[in-house]
Amino acid sequence: MNIFQDILETNREVLKKSTPLVLKNWPILFTGVVYSVIVLFLFRVAFMFWILAGIIVTAVQSALISNYLYLIENIIQYGKISIEDFKRGFTVYIWKVYGIMVVIWFVNYGLSLFLSPLLRLQIGFVSFWSLIQLAAFILLNCLPEVIYQKHYMVGESFSYCVEFIKENWLDWFVPNILLGVLFVILTGRVLTANFLIGNPLVRLSIDGIVLYLAGQLFLSFVMIYRGLLFQLLSGSSRRKRAYMRNMYR
Repeated sequence: MNIFQDILETNREVLKKSTPLVLKNWPILFTGVVYSVIVLFLFRVAFMFWILAGIIVTAVQSALISNYLYLIENIIQYGKISIEDFKRGFTVYIWKVYGIMVVIWFVNYGLSLFLSPLLRLQIGFVSFWSLIQLAAFILLNCLPEVIYQKHYMVGESFSYCVEFIKENWLDWFVPNILLGVLFVILTGRVLTANFLIGNPLVRLSIDGIVLYLAGQLFLSFVMIYRGLLFQLLSGSSRRKRAYMRNMYR
């Protein structure tokens, strides 16, 4: 089996599983509304905590990301979610997410502090800093899936992401680029981590609300799809997948 046939077969299998899962668990689209309310309230009161504001904001954002990833995990593993899962999800991965966010902040701060002149250098029409951000985006693209599918410490999570992308870059990015393009077409915005913790930019009209909910539902589809794809790719090689397909034909 060649590479492109494997990609086609793999994504056909993932699509077949992900579509009924997102339809069955459609209430997850309302998590974005809850997260948005929490984020709006958070930024209204965060200034009251002075120097602790940054720590509190990061902790709350970590709790929201933990909650969403835990819900996605339960959909993938058990096919359903419940109110109890929603309640529990805020704490399951909070400190792991918090640790990752702190590491990213320190790396960004250290680079801007010590390499500021170098980061402003232009390579063609692109700054060196933009190239670093692009490299990080590529090498750490599967970080959300690593958080809830692999029981690694913070440092190990980063290194596993790099190894996974090195081994599966084509299998991973072909469907993810297509999903990203579809997301931009549907919502008019690029899919970022901010969508995992709510998107408060909603036009208060019927069209605006429908578009918002459709975007949240498609976001859930994307995350379920990514989770199933990561689970499949991280647990098998191309040769093993070909062998398993031939065995069940």
